[in-house]
Amino acid sequence: MNTQTFKFINFKGDEPFTLNGEPVGLSMSDFWSFQYSNIWDTQQEVAEFIVAKALGQDVPYNKNGWTLWDMNYRGKKVEIKETAYYHSWRTDGKVSALRTFGIEEAYTRYKDKTSTLKRQSDVYVFCLNTGNTQEESHPMKLENWRFWVVPTTIINEVCGKAKRISLERVKKITRQPNGIGYMELRAAVDQYC
Repeated sequence: MNTQTFKFINFKGDEPFTLNGEPVGLSMSDFWSFQYSNIWDTQQEVAEFIVAKALGQDVPYNKNGWTLWDMNYRGKKVEIKETAYYHSWRTDGKVSALRTFGIEEAYTRYKDKTSTLKRQSDVYVFCLNTGNTQEESHPMKLENWRFWVVPTTIINEVCGKAKRISLERVKKITRQPNGIGYMELRAAVDQYC
């Protein structure tokens, strides 16, 4: 059995690609620009980054694709969900219908069906990029984002075993039809953490 654990390395961007130990003129920043420069295609990751920064986090220790929640904060597990009206893959100029947010239960040990099936986080942060066009929805403009914070106990109570929840339902649960802005986000999460 492999007992190695993943060690997170916090790259800064200037690290070189090498061949036989010698830099070849390519950097991690070059890779990021090549792979992730269409920021509209990575809005889930952008939402996670924005929430982490609002909570004062640099790099969540559990930030990898295999964790059952997105980050730890003040001893609690935080799950972040994102949706948007504008998507760069829409070539017809139309606005997308909002997707529902995934809230399904998972096993307490990844894919181990002998473990407990439940929602793994203590709190959810639902994020909406509100713009209808590329300009209006620029993910780096924090005024384009709205947030709703819901403790998992409420999700469990209201949604039971449901796998998805609509933004309209989130608005009703929180009694915040317009959500909150970036500057209010930390205080809202602090209420539950």
